[in-house]
Amino acid sequence: MMQPPPAGAIDFNALIQRVRRLLTLDTSVFEEVRTDRSATVPAIIVAAAATLLFGLGGWLLWVLQDGPDSGDVFIKSFIFGSIAAMALWGISVAVTYVVLTQFFRARVDVNELVRVMGFAAAPLGLGVLMFIPAIEFGVALTAVALFFGATVIAVQTATDAAPGRVLAACSAGFLVWAVVLGLLVGDSNAYAPGIFVFDLGV
Repeated sequence: MMQPPPAGAIDFNALIQRVRRLLTLDTSVFEEVRTDRSATVPAIIVAAAATLLFGLGGWLLWVLQDGPDSGDVFIKSFIFGSIAAMALWGISVAVTYVVLTQFFRARVDVNELVRVMGFAAAPLGLGVLMFIPAIEFGVALTAVALFFGATVIAVQTATDAAPGRVLAACSAGFLVWAVVLGLLVGDSNAYAPGIFVFDLGV
């Protein structure tokens, strides 16, 4: 009989199963992780892993399209861009929390919000497939759209706010994430991962 992990340890089997369920559109995962205090670190791991996969997809696309300076793009877009995207994800959580609690006076626990929004970032990892010819932009856009949609569904489980207010709060957080990453891409620099490499002329 398999023993449960020691207290404080991460149950990677449970983590993988939850991500797998999310990818099959089982949104009951959000309600589970919302009340599971041990899921906070796993949620951050999910968000980080999905962001890295998103960044990897953008770099692979660049390489397969014979883009110049692939090593430079690897460092700037995949490494630094993924770090920036993850930091901005954290800021987006904070923005969502502030809008819900300060503007809409809704009930929401910040730890619960981190947990559900972390797991909601899982679809972003589908962006690793954006290197596939002919469908690259569609794949990248779908990954981002599913990321946003899953976030709205997830946040709704963690607050008593009305759906419209949840949508507004999530939109504010997402806007910060997307706009700032967009500003990090210039004519020759792309300090943003994934779909943002299209601004370099892929």
